[in-house]
Amino acid sequence: MAVSKQYLEWHGQQWRVRVKVPAKVRDLLGRGKLTHPLHTPDLKEANDRKWPVITRLKGAIAAAEKVLATGDPLDAEALRLRLNKDELGTQDFAHDRAVQIAATHGKVRAKQFYDLASGQATPLDHHADAFAEHQGYRQKSKGDFVRALGWLQAWLRDSDRPVALETLARVDAGQFIRESLAVGRSRQKATAYLGFLRQYWVWLLDKGHLAARENPWAGQSLPAPPKQRREAEPDRGKRPFSDDEVAKLLGGDAGPLLNDLMPVAALSGMRLEEVCQLFVSDCQGGVFSVWAGKTDNARRTVPIHSGLKEVIRRRTKGKKPGDYLFEELPPLPPSRETRSDPAAKQFTRYRRKMEVDERPNEKAKSNVDFHSFRRWFIRKAREAKLAGATGFDEWTLTWVVGHTDSDRPKSLDLSQHGYAGQDPEKAKRALVEAVKLPQQAGRAI
Repeated sequence: MAVSKQYLEWHGQQWRVRVKVPAKVRDLLGRGKLTHPLHTPDLKEANDRKWPVITRLKGAIAAAEKVLATGDPLDAEALRLRLNKDELGTQDFAHDRAVQIAATHGKVRAKQFYDLASGQATPLDHHADAFAEHQGYRQKSKGDFVRALGWLQAWLRDSDRPVALETLARVDAGQFIRESLAVGRSRQKATAYLGFLRQYWVWLLDKGHLAARENPWAGQSLPAPPKQRREAEPDRGKRPFSDDEVAKLLGGDAGPLLNDLMPVAALSGMRLEEVCQLFVSDCQGGVFSVWAGKTDNARRTVPIHSGLKEVIRRRTKGKKPGDYLFEELPPLPPSRETRSDPAAKQFTRYRRKMEVDERPNEKAKSNVDFHSFRRWFIRKAREAKLAGATGFDEWTLTWVVGHTDSDRPKSLDLSQHGYAGQDPEKAKRALVEAVKLPQQAGRAI
């Protein structure tokens, strides 16, 4: 097997790393490629040595890209000086420039400039890309992490605190949680954002990007939720649609995309992204074949409900096996990883237009959303079983919707899922057909 020469070039009787510099930052870095010797003529050994060097060189490129993206002109200038700190006179120039800034912007801003330019202070997001890559974050998780860093940066600036990794104190972290992170967000989301920040600092300390010190986020927690007022509306959180809401949504005119998406979701229990990822080839033999989803258990087959046959026939007619069932959705841009985002936003607008909403105590997010179709399907299957429907049991439901019921004892979960194997298609079809749309909604499709 040939040994890879990726990122390598032969130079001066030894191998060295070569990383191409993107055109947009070539002027800033003053070169078209970054190189570093590996001090070995052996190709296999060079491959073993190259990755830490590649990471460092790519970090320099990422830093240059941050300079271009920085909205604050003084921060951009400081980062440019920091990037070229090895040039003769850079340190003296940073000092002289800080004196000028003190005269126009004040001593606090001048010190921030000098600390950033001299490398004594590091922007909060300076290592964000490397951290996200190390963690293997998908696009959505990386976006949430960067968003949390942005909130922290804005809060520090507004509070006249230094905006740097080295200066964030434990008391600052605690106050940020109390005054910003926990305000206007669900406890679940705020906890997730806090987890991103805590893990980022763990990684920074582990990789030596910060001097050994306490992680300011370690042991930090969200403030206790306020006690509910006597006059407050009861809030039980996310819920299924009611039958009346399903009838109302499916009975209206939401446009060609949603008019088909909604019944497919309601009569299959699939997640929105799972539906939007279906190809024509995934809708053959009377079943939906789900190949990827939120969990490993999402890979499954779901019988196509008899009430969806016309929708599927119409949407597969004349198409190739590799065409999407819902072809109206735009191509997926690099900035996101879920094809269903436009459909979700369109549904939110339609749902509000139809006045299907629930926001107790003026909460930020509604208790009903597109996922409420999935919740409705699960509830209707359970109701059908309780009413005497036969041919399936409660375990069949976990196979149809792609859940693992972690609330049950592990031994029982293992025996039903691991040892007994999947329920037969006959049982799954019995369950799916037991779910009936409200009469008005059934007429609509």
